Amino acid sequence: MKVPNVSQRSEVGANMTPMIDVVFLLIIFFLVSSHLARQENRLAVDLPTASSFLPLDYERDSLTITVDADANWRVGGIVIDEAMLPTILQQHSSRSVSGASVRLRTDGKVLYERIEPILREVALAGISDVTISVREKR
Repeated sequence: MKVPNVSQRSEVGANMTPMIDVVFLLIIFFLVSSHLARQENRLAVDLPTASSFLPLDYERDSLTITVDADANWRVGGIVIDEAMLPTILQQHSSRSVSGASVRLRTDGKVLYERIEPILREVALAGISDVTISVREKR
């Protein structure tokens, strides 16, 4: 039987496992959230043109509502109906820390009568920061 040598003890250090777990969770969160943000822009929408515009501020946490050429409303790529919109807007408004904002992407061929109910519900939800996406007129 060998007697343990006192000089061979290992040094005491901090356990890094919990910190590594948190880092991996953050990486997964950012990968998923960036994928969802890119997915909203992949919906084929022919944006209307405008003679003047401001660059979009991507810093804000905004809810993107897309109206496609068939006048379907989409949030996060999922088709919604008019009855679902107030609930979605209230949830977004309550989650937003820096003030809720809405980004509206519509096809250029969609009539205003399909866009007006969205703007009305946004106003009723108390959201005043609305951005309408357009293309630059050339």
